[in-house]
Amino acid sequence: MGAYLSQPNTTKTSSDGGNSNMSYGFSAMQGWRVSMEDAHNCIPEFDEETAMFSVYDGHGGEEVALYCSKYLPDIIKEQKTYKDGKLQKALEDAFLAIDRRMIKEDVIKELIQIAGRPTEEPPAEKVAEEDDLDTEEASLLHEEATMTIEELLVRYGQNLNAVKHADGSEEEEGDSSEMEEEEDTEEGEEDSEDEEEEEMCLPGMDGKEEPGSDSGTTAVVALIRGKQLIVANAGDSRCVVSERGKAVDMSYDHKPEDELELARIKNAGGKVTMDGRVNGGLNLSRAIGDHFYKRNKALPPEEQMISAMPDVKVLTLNGDHDFMVIACDGIWNVLSSQEVVDFISERINKPDENGKVRVLSCIVEELLDHCLAPDTSGDGTGCDNMTCIIVTLRPHPSHQPDDTKKRKHPEELDSSKRDPRGLGY
Repeated sequence: MGAYLSQPNTTKTSSDGGNSNMSYGFSAMQGWRVSMEDAHNCIPEFDEETAMFSVYDGHGGEEVALYCSKYLPDIIKEQKTYKDGKLQKALEDAFLAIDRRMIKEDVIKELIQIAGRPTEEPPAEKVAEEDDLDTEEASLLHEEATMTIEELLVRYGQNLNAVKHADGSEEEEGDSSEMEEEEDTEEGEEDSEDEEEEEMCLPGMDGKEEPGSDSGTTAVVALIRGKQLIVANAGDSRCVVSERGKAVDMSYDHKPEDELELARIKNAGGKVTMDGRVNGGLNLSRAIGDHFYKRNKALPPEEQMISAMPDVKVLTLNGDHDFMVIACDGIWNVLSSQEVVDFISERINKPDENGKVRVLSCIVEELLDHCLAPDTSGDGTGCDNMTCIIVTLRPHPSHQPDDTKKRKHPEELDSSKRDPRGLGY
């Protein structure tokens, strides 16, 4: 079924936690996809004053998303601007800093390890393998050189009579071919511009895939410090705040066809195809990784075809703000921001069948199931990986201090690939 399973994997990894000021619930589900490429952070005690929540939606593999989940929190703290209290600038600096790491040799090796891809064979083994192929080819050529034309035709599935018939009508077909060539030439001249646009080199077309170059991730990161909510976003994952039940978008989906994004892509030497893809490949215009699209040495990182520079929005929180939702596009492609806020609002303070207040992660699990497509016969909506975090901007009744739980099948995750601190999926 191509990129999809025959049946969806609906096993969910979920957790709840919080502190004296807020509560969170999280859940993630692989769904119809053949692998899980999302990651996240839920860190209510990021430092003494700050909480951090984030979602990373990987593409081309899970490795860049997992790497960001593991290292981006510390990279944010390492920024001088963070230490100086300039959180907006610190997030911009951190996004660009972790993106620069993706082309370092030691990081590429770690990404390969995370991805579970085999390392390259030693040169000696490669040479031996190539020698074997050369020997086989030479033997085959020698054998065919001693065969009759009839034997060769039998070997390659041709019929001698068909060839003779073709010889008899050679002149007629030749005239027809000339006419077709003339028509093709005229059509070729008319469509040459379209063909040029389609002749684009895509990641991995050379037969070699390199993590961080041919793979990447979106990143939406929310920091809460006191009454300030600071959200940085690169890609099409999204953060939304509920203000008395009204959805307030705290991020902007970066799509190649958008005016500002398109101008940057073209200025960097790229194109956007009719289906909204950069050079026929990525269908988003900002991401961490994807250095295949970041090779214009005349331009700074923030002006490349695909940029890791995030947009940053700030909101001063007050009593009208109920909760925040951070999720990947597996959710937002199915429901609008307002529909997600409505879905959560209907459940967040209402008791379950046992009369108890719903646990936040259970609400997220309901949301994931609601967004899951019944099959893969449609346009792909509801067939993606799904990851979502709900953060109440005051303690939730279902949350007990220091009560964090996780639910997952033991076989679902390879712990060697995950952050030992348990921060990332």
